[in-house]
Amino acid sequence: MRLNSALDVALGRGAGIRGWGPELQLGPSPPRYLLENHWYQQWKEYVESGDQNSSSFPGHINNSELFEDLESFRLKERLVESEEYVLVPEDVWNKLVSWYGLEHDQPPIERKVVELPSTQKVEVYPVELYLCQHNDLDSPVTAQFSRVNTIDSVLQEARRQFEVPPEDETRLWVKNSDGSCERLRNIHMTVLDACLSMGQVVIMETRNKDGTWPSSRPHMVASQAWLTRPCAALCVAGSQLPRPRDRCISELGQPGVCGLTNLGNTCFMNSAFQCLSNVPPLTEYFLNNHYLGELNFSNPLGMKGEIAEAYADLVKQAWSGHHRAIVPRMFKTKVGHFASQFLGYQQHDAQELLSFLLDGLHEDLNRVKRKEYVELRDAAGRPDEEVAEEAWRNHKRRNDSIIVDIFHGLFKSTLVCPACGKVSVTFDPFCYLSVPLPVSQERAMELFFVYMDPSRKPQQHRVVVPKAGKVLDLCLALAKHTGVPAEQMMVADVFSHRFYKLYQVDEALSCILDRDDIFVGSGRVLTHGTPRCGLGLWAPPNSPIPRQGYVKHECMGHVQRRQPVKLRECVELFTTVETLEEENPWYCPTCKRHQLATKKLDLWALPEVLIIHLKRFSYTRLAREKLDTLVEFPIRDLDFSDFIIKPRADVAPAPHKYDLIAVSNHYGSLRDGHYTTFARNKDSGHWFYFDDSSVSPVAEAQIESKAAYVLFYQRQDRICPPGTTPCPRPPDAGGGCCSDSMEVD
Repeated sequence: MRLNSALDVALGRGAGIRGWGPELQLGPSPPRYLLENHWYQQWKEYVESGDQNSSSFPGHINNSELFEDLESFRLKERLVESEEYVLVPEDVWNKLVSWYGLEHDQPPIERKVVELPSTQKVEVYPVELYLCQHNDLDSPVTAQFSRVNTIDSVLQEARRQFEVPPEDETRLWVKNSDGSCERLRNIHMTVLDACLSMGQVVIMETRNKDGTWPSSRPHMVASQAWLTRPCAALCVAGSQLPRPRDRCISELGQPGVCGLTNLGNTCFMNSAFQCLSNVPPLTEYFLNNHYLGELNFSNPLGMKGEIAEAYADLVKQAWSGHHRAIVPRMFKTKVGHFASQFLGYQQHDAQELLSFLLDGLHEDLNRVKRKEYVELRDAAGRPDEEVAEEAWRNHKRRNDSIIVDIFHGLFKSTLVCPACGKVSVTFDPFCYLSVPLPVSQERAMELFFVYMDPSRKPQQHRVVVPKAGKVLDLCLALAKHTGVPAEQMMVADVFSHRFYKLYQVDEALSCILDRDDIFVGSGRVLTHGTPRCGLGLWAPPNSPIPRQGYVKHECMGHVQRRQPVKLRECVELFTTVETLEEENPWYCPTCKRHQLATKKLDLWALPEVLIIHLKRFSYTRLAREKLDTLVEFPIRDLDFSDFIIKPRADVAPAPHKYDLIAVSNHYGSLRDGHYTTFARNKDSGHWFYFDDSSVSPVAEAQIESKAAYVLFYQRQDRICPPGTTPCPRPPDAGGGCCSDSMEVD
């Protein structure tokens, strides 16, 4: 009965041993096992005879003829199927072993099925690789891998062979035939897709305790010893990786209390990094290596994981506790490579770099490998809750990363057509709030007034005029100080001690910059039909202006003080109704034309970490200015409850209170500004002041200043007390913007 069953299994039902070759039908296939042909033929004779006492009883399965030796059990080369071995399915092998047993100490020869274009093949000979450590290339070990094994399995085998502690971080390099080394970045890629071939050398590099790697990019640095010196046995590169000289400024720092060297106008980059580095959930994500399993190498909108890896390297160095300052040269290179606007060493906006980093990290760590097409729908009268949930669900179908989990919230945008009254409601995700500052409609201008009487010295005046005013408004304001009628004044721009331009009374004041030297003369003359002032009587246009002393009018002693504004006022201004500008009209689907609609933004759901960008820089066609208004913002208990329009259940209202964790500061003007950072250390709870490579403790009372530019707030229910383990994140971190436990998900 057992013999018939064996023959049934092996030869019947179209799934017998005969006919099994390297080429298989498409579809998922279990592994195959090699069976020595002589044993197989004897077994077949025994089964077909039907006599259990036959002398042809095969005994234990014996594959010794397939091995080069019985110590390494290395498979002989160039074995021929059907002559020296046959391939059997897994279920057949298991039955044969259960009936006849396996020769003592012989391992089963299991082989996987590899998918190739339009076919599948049994992998009789796996890929044999030489594994070695970066600091000991002369002692390689051999290991075999299926072509369908992932690079991660190669890494895990190398860690096992070299007994690497679980807490140490490692990565792999492959030695190419031309002597260069290449990073195996995508650990989810298969050996086949990575084009690893028989006999290649794979080098495992272990991160240093100070967060640095022994070598940054060895395939580009020809001076690295392990690239140039042949290995005795393998002709691979040298032995010990030298340590980069400029990585560390000084040792023995405190985790997170680490400055960044200014490479030349890179204070904007240093400030942006220090702010992100002190966002606890993001830093824990990188320090605990969660990012390694989420690197997205196939995202066409991403940077092939390079920005995420460069950022992770910098975070690990800063939080290793081994440095007081580090040189972010590789990070700067990566940023410039993928964002050409940051190439070179010009000054840039820290908020613009933050925007790039958040977007780049998101795309590099996007868990969505293939973004599906999502059709956007208008509310069309549906309840806000339904439309918001649909919008967030559609957003997560294409965007799902740690950045979305931590930083993304949801707006409600309402547009109203002024012609037909059409109301369009959409819900849009956001990563930060760019809030305007209440801007004064007036400006102070300094100028010199020149009397007709040459015996009277010019007077310096400071007048307050409308920002959108005309030159006539300037003359009217000056007339109150001098008693000279406005119609008898003429306004001139002086450059290099010569008249540069004479202004007409109806010209806009916006064309006069604060740095311009403005002279106003009393008395008027007409020259070629153009009214000119008394200045022309003693100094014709384009002629040198005599150097003589001047006196200050009493108005120069009155300083126009700007009243501080509260952060709440900025958020209220952000959520007020505005009319779209002519350069950005809205296409009304009812009117079938572009309209200057009214627009209102409301906050529907807020993220765990809220970034608030204070719009201090004002740009117009003729002028650029920085608003140095003091914005008063709380260190603790920033309450957004009044701004959230999403309905909440009375029984369990979600928290909307935030505490400050970091501030990016901008000092100076648009031309020669400097960026610094205040940040709260997640481990100690103490505040520090980061000024490039310099780091010092700071009191909370010093944090609020006119220089505050970008504010980072963390929701109170997600803040862990200093010295405790990080708060566990929900299974679907970021959860759903309609969740009661998380504001944004």
